[in-house]
Amino acid sequence: MNRYFLCAGMVFISMCLSSCSFHRRVAGKKARSIDSNTVQTLADTIHIAAAPTRDTLPGPANDSLIAERKLIAELTPIWTRRIDYKTFSGKARIHFSGPDDSKEFTAHFRIRKDSVIWVNVTFAGIPVARMFITRDSFFLLNSTQKEVTMLPLSQAAKILPTKVDFSSLQSLVTGEPLREGNITGATVATLGGAWTLQIEDTAYVQRITYNRADSTMRTGQMRTRKPGGPQAITAYGDYETVNNRKISTSRTLNIQNGADVYSLDMNFTKVDFDEQLDYPFNIPKSYTVKVPEASPGK
Repeated sequence: MNRYFLCAGMVFISMCLSSCSFHRRVAGKKARSIDSNTVQTLADTIHIAAAPTRDTLPGPANDSLIAERKLIAELTPIWTRRIDYKTFSGKARIHFSGPDDSKEFTAHFRIRKDSVIWVNVTFAGIPVARMFITRDSFFLLNSTQKEVTMLPLSQAAKILPTKVDFSSLQSLVTGEPLREGNITGATVATLGGAWTLQIEDTAYVQRITYNRADSTMRTGQMRTRKPGGPQAITAYGDYETVNNRKISTSRTLNIQNGADVYSLDMNFTKVDFDEQLDYPFNIPKSYTVKVPEASPGK
C-alpha cells in the first residue's frame, strides 16, 4: 500500500515521459465528462499524411500541399496560444490505475510558473506524499514511510517510470500541450469537427487535435522519434473559464512504457490563478533520507 501511494503521487511526473503516440487503449476508468469512444475513435481515424518535400508536384497533389500550408498558417495562432499566469493552484480528484493496483485519491497543486511545482497527495484526508520540484531538483516526502528522497530532476528516472522535464510536467498540470515544437502538418478531421496539427522537435512527434467549434484542445498524442519508446495520449474535456482563462478541468491520460501501462483520470474541483501562494516543504528530523538506485532497464 505504501508503495502504491508513492507511485500514485509520482505518476503525474511520469506522464510527462520522453514519449508518446498511444496506439492501444488502456483499460481503466475514464473521466465521466469525456465520451468513452472519443479517444480511440480519434486515434484510429485521424491520419496526418507526410508532407511532400517540394512544391513541384503536379495537379491535385500540389494543390493539396498549398491548402495544407494555408491551414497551418491559419492554425498557428491557436497552436502558439498559451495560458498567461504567474501562479496556479488546483485541487483534483484522481483515479489511478497501474500494473499492480488502482486507487482514488486527491491531489493539491501549486505552481509558480517556470519556477516551482508543489504537489500534496492525500487519501481519505490523510497526507501520504508531498513533492517539491524545481527546474533542476526533485524532492519527495513519503509520509507513510517517513522518508524523503532528494535528486537532481535529471535523475528522477531512478524512481519514476521514465525521464521527466519541468516544462512538460507544468503543462500537464495546467492542461497545455506537453511539448513545444514546429508545425509540420495539418488536416481537417473527417469525423467529429476537429483540426489536427502535427508538431515536431528534435526528439518528439506530437499530434494535437482541436475542436473547430471553439478551438479548445480535444486530444494530445506524443511519441519519440526513436522507435520503441513510451507512448501516451491525453484527452481534455469540461472546459471552464476561470479568471478570464479557459482551462480543461477533466482529463484522461493513458501511458504505456514497455509492458507497463498506466491510466490517470484528473477531475479538478477547484482552480485559481495568480493568488498569493506558499510552497511548504519541511523535512522532519526523524525522516530518513533515501538515496535510490537506478531501476532495471533505465
